[in-house]
Amino acid sequence: MTQSSSQSRASRQYSHQYPPNPYRQSHPAPYYRVPAPSLVGTFCLLIGISVAYGLYPSGETPTDMARFTAISTGIAFLLSVLVDSKKGLHNLLRTDLLCIFAIYGLTLAEFLFPQDDFNNRIDVEGITHALNAVLLGMTGLTIGRHFVTNKLVRPGRLSLQDVSINTLFRVVVICALFGYLYMLISVHFNPVTLINQMLAPRFSQPWSRGRLGGWASLLTELTLLSYAIPPIVGVIWNRRHHFPKAKMLIVLAIFALVIFQGFASGTRNIFITHIATFLMGYLITLPKNTFKNTVLPIIATILISGFASYHMLEFREIGLRNYIAYQSYASNKPRDTFAVDYNLASIAPLINTFPERHPFLGSEVLVWSLVRPIPRALWPGKPEGLTVSIEELAGADGWTVAATYLGESYMMAGWFGILGVSLFLGALAAWWNRMAIKAQSDYTLVIYALGFFAAGITMRSLFWLTTAILPIIALMVFRKARLVR
Repeated sequence: MTQSSSQSRASRQYSHQYPPNPYRQSHPAPYYRVPAPSLVGTFCLLIGISVAYGLYPSGETPTDMARFTAISTGIAFLLSVLVDSKKGLHNLLRTDLLCIFAIYGLTLAEFLFPQDDFNNRIDVEGITHALNAVLLGMTGLTIGRHFVTNKLVRPGRLSLQDVSINTLFRVVVICALFGYLYMLISVHFNPVTLINQMLAPRFSQPWSRGRLGGWASLLTELTLLSYAIPPIVGVIWNRRHHFPKAKMLIVLAIFALVIFQGFASGTRNIFITHIATFLMGYLITLPKNTFKNTVLPIIATILISGFASYHMLEFREIGLRNYIAYQSYASNKPRDTFAVDYNLASIAPLINTFPERHPFLGSEVLVWSLVRPIPRALWPGKPEGLTVSIEELAGADGWTVAATYLGESYMMAGWFGILGVSLFLGALAAWWNRMAIKAQSDYTLVIYALGFFAAGITMRSLFWLTTAILPIIALMVFRKARLVR
């Protein structure tokens, strides 16, 4: 079958489901093309990973070893992106690329800058184990994304009928009302108190959740609906000329509140998630992706994320109000480098512990990942966590430690666990990419953008996957049950 006949069949397949679109008629091929990695791009990335594996042992210090790895894999990733972009910029709006970029950012990106203090946190043996885990994970993600074919998804499975712009407005309002309901209850529906509490140090707010939770946690789970707002606003921004001005102002006000709350919380993954899903909702619904409307916004988002992350690390313990009032940002002791979390130093002790001093946790990791979003009020006997925590193994006292999904996968089944989970997540990302064709409805593309949130935060912790997909399930239930039309 020729390519033109295949595209024609795809056009007939979707014509009954989506309204006529001028872009569809003038650009039929990209409109129905599933974004997918090229074999050449994958080859470039695997070569870079191999070079890093052979190069980093020549480093004299842990920082040097990590820097060699960061440079080699970073160049290879950029080359693979450049190769994949030859199919069009729309081909870069992929979940698998986000996964690889996220794990690179969580583990290696900070070593593009000087990190002298890192040498005091880990020895050569530890950094060797941690870097091997990262390279193995990146290899699994890179190969796993080819396990799923890039065929058009069947209507009715990962596609939902379109909705009116008024419905998009209603969904934003509904998500805002339920997403901030518990916060408003905790401040007696006083908006001034709400903003003041957002400016306070994190975890000091009256809506902060306890370690185990209770009946009130049922309401706090509704805050996940606020994560659906940025991607919807990204879509609405492309449709802003069809929106009444009053409704557009309400949408922008709600979006500003979401972004402000994410920034003031001092939690970088929340803030970056919001701006990333907004960006994806905007990019994926553009009639045509160009350098100006696609690449420049991506660069701006990366710069904003870096700038915001730097300051969020500074004020999250004292609160944004005190940070501004005391002008701490203008102190004489600014940090002279950029650091994320030193996740390599968290991965290393896990590899040193299992299985010599503690048996692998096996299915316990998967079970906890599945049951984590179930409220304790509905299941009082729900486990409190793993039998041995990452914080306990890392020697952390009073703070949480993130070892990324790589460390958690190693706790489950060692090196085979890292490879197996990485292959699965790579394949899952490629399967999700099938939603990213422009022929999909705006509502479906919002859900695809939310998948970016789930993919990115899963790279930080495997235990967040089932929680992160709850907003996706909620929006799909809303549409399937015709609660929104």
